[in-house]
Amino acid sequence: MHYNSGVPRAKIALLYVGGSIGMVVNRRTGRIEPVESLAEIHRAIPEMQREVALEFFTLANVGSSEVTPELWVVVAEKIRALYDRFDGFVVVHGTNTMSYTAAALSFALQNLSKPVVLTGALLPLNELTGDGRMNLIYAIRAAQMDVAEVCVVLGPKVLRGSRAKKVEESLLQTFDSPRFPPLADFSIDVRLHPWRTVRRKRSLLCRPSFDANVVMVTLTPGIPDAFLRSVLDLKPHGIVLRAYGPGMLPERLFSWLRRAEELKVPVVIVTQSLRGAIDLHRYRKQLTLERLGVISGKNMSFECATVKLMWALTQAKTPARLRDLMERSLVGELDE
Repeated sequence: MHYNSGVPRAKIALLYVGGSIGMVVNRRTGRIEPVESLAEIHRAIPEMQREVALEFFTLANVGSSEVTPELWVVVAEKIRALYDRFDGFVVVHGTNTMSYTAAALSFALQNLSKPVVLTGALLPLNELTGDGRMNLIYAIRAAQMDVAEVCVVLGPKVLRGSRAKKVEESLLQTFDSPRFPPLADFSIDVRLHPWRTVRRKRSLLCRPSFDANVVMVTLTPGIPDAFLRSVLDLKPHGIVLRAYGPGMLPERLFSWLRRAEELKVPVVIVTQSLRGAIDLHRYRKQLTLERLGVISGKNMSFECATVKLMWALTQAKTPARLRDLMERSLVGELDE
């Protein structure tokens, strides 16, 4: 793929939220400080000025552990406000909660006609052997591609945002999408995957609202009944239950699920396995789960299922509508 042979430069908005990539080492003091302006980005990647017209917007400066659903709303609304002015968006974010933010933006910004690319780094931007420079270049290039979805780009692979997961603290492969192929790969020549959503004229649906009163319960052998009871005592608006394999649960949990149903607390079941999927029809015992009102998370990652439930709770007025939203693929987050 050749960039800009006589065509006008693509306009890319760079939205700064925080994280290590947005840090620079102050050469004088040796301290790590946040990037203040586009000038520092241009200093790190001077070649990009010829390729794209970048505009820099600071939305926040938070470490990724401090990210909240309120921040997802800020980012989504800023993209909506700038939407018609730019050809693509790059969101600079910490890596630890990036998969949650990528899922949140996927549901908040549906029907995209251009890419929204999240990127970050393990090391500061001007660290010579760091990953920041390269990640930013890949992300800005991905923001110019024929892709129209929320993506995560750390390294040469462009991953679907609702499928991406931080898998290791390594510069070689920080993120992966274990249940879906990369949308594009810069490794040798740029290869675009036919399953990606491509750019075409669509009207953006911006619905950035989340109900954060969702808890996750990971099933372990001998999980205490008192703990399960206390979860329901907290009156959560939804529960994500990480079960074994294709959705196996011990029978002693059935009475707890019945209680959740009586209290009208939706329970979404996801698998603990990295590449697995929930299949409630596979065993007779699991058919009981459907009768108990359990919602199948299919092959969504637990990060995506949690964020999708937070989002769907604000969109659905009835339990049937909530089940429909959760079990249907809205942004390519699950296999139907």
